[in-house]
Amino acid sequence: MNGAVNLAVAHRLEAKVLLDWFDLTEIEPKKKFRCYGGSEGIALTVTGMGVENAAAGVRHLHDSQPPGFRAWLNIGIAGHDSAALGEGFLIRRIMHRESGELYWPPVTDLKLPGCELITVAEPETGYPEDAAYDMEGAGFFAAAAGLISTDLVYVFKIISDNRENPVANVDPKQVPDLIRGQESAIRKLVSHLRERSARFAGYYGMPVEFDLLLDKYRFSATRKAGLARLCRRFHALGKQDRLTALARERFRDAASLMTAMDAELARTGKPVI
Repeated sequence: MNGAVNLAVAHRLEAKVLLDWFDLTEIEPKKKFRCYGGSEGIALTVTGMGVENAAAGVRHLHDSQPPGFRAWLNIGIAGHDSAALGEGFLIRRIMHRESGELYWPPVTDLKLPGCELITVAEPETGYPEDAAYDMEGAGFFAAAAGLISTDLVYVFKIISDNRENPVANVDPKQVPDLIRGQESAIRKLVSHLRERSARFAGYYGMPVEFDLLLDKYRFSATRKAGLARLCRRFHALGKQDRLTALARERFRDAASLMTAMDAELARTGKPVI
């Protein structure tokens, strides 16, 4: 069984080849974030440039989908001091230069080249670190990691500019060819993530109480994601009977319910994740 994967790109030109490969069609025309889907469990959103847009685009696609396990993959172009144009890297660490925050995507056995990524507010022209540079990675990862286990959140960058070929010389028309040149790596990543998300769904399958509670109380998008994590935690700890009991009780609102769920899990002596 294959699971589901959400792809996020900053530009329509980055999406062009992916839409063809995975036979995706637009599902939300004339919206701020253009979203696409297909019959194979793959969806895609074009977020626009920058950390805030990347995060908002991730949340928009998530909120438009029914509850379930979906891995996330950010694909896009990036600059690098010395890496060759067209080279692809699976990102192993992300630093948001403006905030100093660090993020650690999962380590895999896919044998793809890896490097660090620095997310900046403006296109990098000096390339001071031995790292890739982009404008969306940190925002994407922080948002996606708030919705699902970080084990299901990957970032893959393709080099579009370097010290010898600066960003000012990048021809947007070349972007689809850069993506196309990494077809083997991208397809490998998507297949890997579909397998991982299917395994996670099987192991951390959402208890029936999740849908019952969604019908019983009003949840914001953030609280809905929190409820999913709590329900999966009850399931993982073998406390389904207590979850069932809590679902039958009547609480003032969603916040009160989740406080009671947190308290119940705290009695196990293990942190809620």
